[in-house]
Amino acid sequence: MGIITALKAVFTFFGGTVGAGFTAANLVAGVVTAGIAVGTAKQLGTYLKPSLGAMNDPGVRIQLPPGTDNKIPVLYGTAWTSGPILDVNISNQNDTMHYCIVLSEKTDSGTYSIGDIYWNDAKLVFSGHTVIRKIDKNSTTDTDWNGKIRMRAYAGSTNSADQIFPITPTVDATTMMPHWTNTTAYNMNDLVFLMVEVDYDAENGLQGLGALTVEVRNTLNNPGDVLLDYMTNSRYGAGLKTADIDTDSITGSGTTSMKTISNELVPYTPVGGGSATRKRYTIDGVLSTFDTVKTNIDKICIASSAFFMFDGKQGKFKIKMNHTEDTANAFVLNDDNIVSSIKVQNTSLFDQYNQIQLEFADTNRRDQSNTVFIETAAGNRMANEPDNKLDYRIDMINNNIQAKTLANIDLSQTRNNQILSLGGDHSTLQIDVGDVVKVTNDTYGLTDEEYRVMRIKEKEDESSALTTEMTMIKYNNNIYGNVTVTETDYNDAGNANIQIPNDDPVEIRRTTRVGNLIKNVVQTSTSGSGSGAEFTVFIHPNTRAYEAVYVQPGYNGTGYANADTVFVTGDTLFGSSPENDLSFQVAGVDPNGNLSYLLNSTQNVTGISFLSNGATRGKTITQVDMGDKASGGQVDKNPAANVDLSGNVAAVYKQLIPTEIIDLTVTENGAYGLMFDCLPVGQVPAGGFDIGLKLQVDVDFANNQTIYNYIDEGVTWLNLTDPLDSARVNTNFTVTDRMIAADIRVTGYNTMANIGGVPNTVGFTNMELTMLRLNKGQLDDFSFNFDKSVPIR
Repeated sequence: MGIITALKAVFTFFGGTVGAGFTAANLVAGVVTAGIAVGTAKQLGTYLKPSLGAMNDPGVRIQLPPGTDNKIPVLYGTAWTSGPILDVNISNQNDTMHYCIVLSEKTDSGTYSIGDIYWNDAKLVFSGHTVIRKIDKNSTTDTDWNGKIRMRAYAGSTNSADQIFPITPTVDATTMMPHWTNTTAYNMNDLVFLMVEVDYDAENGLQGLGALTVEVRNTLNNPGDVLLDYMTNSRYGAGLKTADIDTDSITGSGTTSMKTISNELVPYTPVGGGSATRKRYTIDGVLSTFDTVKTNIDKICIASSAFFMFDGKQGKFKIKMNHTEDTANAFVLNDDNIVSSIKVQNTSLFDQYNQIQLEFADTNRRDQSNTVFIETAAGNRMANEPDNKLDYRIDMINNNIQAKTLANIDLSQTRNNQILSLGGDHSTLQIDVGDVVKVTNDTYGLTDEEYRVMRIKEKEDESSALTTEMTMIKYNNNIYGNVTVTETDYNDAGNANIQIPNDDPVEIRRTTRVGNLIKNVVQTSTSGSGSGAEFTVFIHPNTRAYEAVYVQPGYNGTGYANADTVFVTGDTLFGSSPENDLSFQVAGVDPNGNLSYLLNSTQNVTGISFLSNGATRGKTITQVDMGDKASGGQVDKNPAANVDLSGNVAAVYKQLIPTEIIDLTVTENGAYGLMFDCLPVGQVPAGGFDIGLKLQVDVDFANNQTIYNYIDEGVTWLNLTDPLDSARVNTNFTVTDRMIAADIRVTGYNTMANIGGVPNTVGFTNMELTMLRLNKGQLDDFSFNFDKSVPIR
């Protein structure tokens, strides 16, 4: 059903007369037709309740088998999705399977890219277009699928120029489907799609296509731009003409347009504290082409707190943001222009909403459903008001900050629930739907009370004079400001009022091998009753014999006795059992009967370790081989000297080098050391001098937030009388899956004097910025505090 047909039904319901020649320009009545949040809509009556989509939708985010009835959705912003399988083939003597999966219609504007890709619950790690390893839901990495899965993504056509994943090298999509002979016959115009090749490997579970979940990013995410694109597109949208749309209200540069208000930066509290900003509203989700266009317009508007309406005066569709208004010059309704009785509708005490549980797709959970819960404070409730919760879902958002903002606005609006219906004289014809008006009436005790007009119907009375019938809802400017929102951690259900108790936390410690040392070793069995101790095992570098075993600090165990024999199977020591089994005896316990690292607590160590030698294992280099060797750097820069700091006697920090921008989407997760070294230069002034350095890092996250000064580390040298040979500031920086980019800034000051009075000779030289991954083998840090009296080989 098209938007015009849908609106015809709406106006017919309201009692309007719409003839056979119905067009948008013929409408003289005005009404908010979409975008009303659920709580507010229920206060106005069920005829304005928004539609939230079809119940049985064939083809939104679901990986469907090939079928002629499949629907192709349209994706805006960032969303996790899959889609219908368009084509399949098999080649290489039935050992290679080929698939084409359509992810979305390609929008007329916006740039596409691909983020992470999951196969069932495993994250795929690529080198170019080839999978080299996978990471399962327990964060365990393996290389079973190395080289056996290949993927490329395209936006617009099968031509290599439209490849969006990987960025390089690019090839035509037809090269990945044997029977696609050329890009002309198989063009895939205006589609975003994924090409997949899988080599059959039953032993490692590759017997077909897994359930793929793809993070697709479309830069078209501003609600105004999205709505205008959807309204005017005839391929997947409403197909309206631009002449039928008040584009200024949607994408105009004015302060009240949908685009402008959505782009406003609003503050919030990120996970872990601090402060950050994000755009007020973005559209992130998938619209189904199975739904009516009115339903999809509803979804866009609800996700951005906007009213979609038809303006009978202009004969155009337009947007009114449900936002703070300047009411100083609002139209005044009083006894001079009200020509009917006033009908007042208030919600009863037992129908008053005081809780909202809002469901949304959470990008941090690959767009699996999450909820936020808010409620009216007890002090703001009426006497004896019972709990009354409203449950609903908002599509086209996938972050809890925006979800909380929208839920707060809706709940606050339902508390301002008074609805007025009244008639106005011809002067009220200038009022537009969505306007805020002031109402004064002695009977109801109203003095310049503010209401937002939700419906206007023009009428002709007995004397042929034009009048209006208006329906309006109480307006409170305070509820549309910047709601104080705290971001919820992605592992949190989003409900601050519900705490699900956990069992006592258990520390999971993984056995780790670094060269000729294995730590965090736990016993398999013992001849006695002792338990709970953890050990570090040393291996002789030549004979491979287990050479010594020591108890790790803090893991002394209980119940051990002298001469107890402890057994550890070889399969827990990076080898196999029984070939690499380990045994040793307890040689001493502390006064409390426990093992102690301060004592030589073990003896009679027997067993042969697994041989770790990459050369004997084909071309594979194992984690064991690389664990203690794989240091590496992400940034290593030697910026030009900065000696333009003369006269900085006030110790003002100035930026020393250009901001270093790092793409964290191609950076391994883990801890990095971030260091800046330099040589301060200048002449020592009388009375001494000061030096200061700072390392600051801003981080962009996948949910469109930026945390400024995520890292802020500084060091100062005060009252110096001799030059420094060097100066360094360093910090630690941990990269996680949720990070997209980092901006590294180095600032500093130097209060030395110009050398020999020559200008621009104060500052820093020999500068080096380094971001170093100390251990790319992903093994735990090894630290041991042996007493000096304990013999170590």
